[in-house]
Amino acid sequence: MEPISVYGYDHRMLERHPPPTTTVLSPARNDPTTENTSSPVPPPPSRLLALPPELRSQILRHLLPRSLPAASPSDPPVWLRGTTAILATCRLLHAEGLPLLYSHNVFALDVVWDCCTFAYRYFSQSATTHLLIAPRTMAFPDDLAPRNVALMRRFQVRVHHVDSYLGMMKYGYGGSGLAEGLADQVRWLGRILARLERVLELRVVWRDDGGRKGVAENVLGPLKALGNVESCVVVGKWTGKGVEE
Repeated sequence: MEPISVYGYDHRMLERHPPPTTTVLSPARNDPTTENTSSPVPPPPSRLLALPPELRSQILRHLLPRSLPAASPSDPPVWLRGTTAILATCRLLHAEGLPLLYSHNVFALDVVWDCCTFAYRYFSQSATTHLLIAPRTMAFPDDLAPRNVALMRRFQVRVHHVDSYLGMMKYGYGGSGLAEGLADQVRWLGRILARLERVLELRVVWRDDGGRKGVAENVLGPLKALGNVESCVVVGKWTGKGVEE
């Protein structure tokens, strides 16, 4: 099986057809020594599919990419790469494995003045070392299949507010418009999360280079008001001082 990441799954494995069945070729029609028969050869029974669902779930958890627990609520999750090729083998494994991939892992979202992205950081495993690879980003939720987004249940949302100087350097914008634009992005993300059936875990990390506490309450309000969130932790950072709620 080809080892690919959750990033590659959405781009390369959204639609896969089941493997074709093996058939016995018919002999030549004009050959009198052979019979003209054609019948499909059934595949051998799968030992994996014969296992109880609980055991299959444990095997899928081991094979699929998974996020590791963060050392602290403010640390972004890091993924261990796995393989998603098994999800393309049959409909049963696809139906059982997809919720394990998207519902049981933590997805880190970065919200800035002009966009919201999914940051995928993972370890590259070798025989002796584990190297942390620079994060790959995807526009959220546009670069992810809607059916997969609907399965997500755990998020870390990092909201980045900058001062006027950095705002002009990064976005060509400054002043109070930085907070207003960031608030629009958070409200938009809140509407997406509100459409989910439920959110089991929501960790919000506030990063403010401007040093103004009052901005956080206004910007983060839509996330803190979500009614489908079972567990919510908000961690704030104002000019180097940590504040936990």
